Amino acid sequence: MAFDRQKMRIAAAVTRSLRGLAIAGMAVGMFAVAAASDVRAENLIVTQNAKVNGAVPAEAQTDAATLNREYLIKAAILFNFAKFASWPESAFSYPNAPLRVCVLGDDPFGVALDGLHGKQVRNRSLATARISTVDEAPKCHILFVSGSEEADLPAILDYVAELPILTVGDIRRFANTGGIIALKEVENRSRIDINLGAAEKAGLKLSSKLLRLADTVSTQAAQR
Repeated sequence: MAFDRQKMRIAAAVTRSLRGLAIAGMAVGMFAVAAASDVRAENLIVTQNAKVNGAVPAEAQTDAATLNREYLIKAAILFNFAKFASWPESAFSYPNAPLRVCVLGDDPFGVALDGLHGKQVRNRSLATARISTVDEAPKCHILFVSGSEEADLPAILDYVAELPILTVGDIRRFANTGGIIALKEVENRSRIDINLGAAEKAGLKLSSKLLRLADTVSTQAAQR
């Protein structure tokens, strides 16, 4: 019971953090969580020295300290990806079906992922899930491939290549292997590489705002 209360408290802290970021347009890593309903200019803000502490409300610091700060940032980045990518209507089972954010393999996010659950993105609610096998991936719209799956990465990406799934990962050479968005750290700053060819193969459209933030944008679906 005590553990459940702590989990709920931390998830609430993450949710408050995301809400505060959307309202203030504050930067998390390389991105600002900029919701059009809350911020006049729907901008992604690049910052050189953004700190997670600056993004988390003071009262949430104790709880947030138990999270892996790197993945608190990456949870916010996944939220942005949901905002700046478009899926075909056929990817959803009914008009207002939720947009599902999944983690395949060992979950590095913890309750930071739960903080995304229920957030609104273009009239859809986000739903979150952890999956253990790629066979479960077709029910997902954003799929974060955990580092625990590195050995099987080529097979995983081949399996989902023609499905409307935005694949994201921080595994080395993720985009070159056929993943759509690779997360990486450059001088302690969050950066991305984008495989536009893989996105097009999956039937997804990525915002030009997102493309402009990438260090590299490749058009070849896989380079192995």
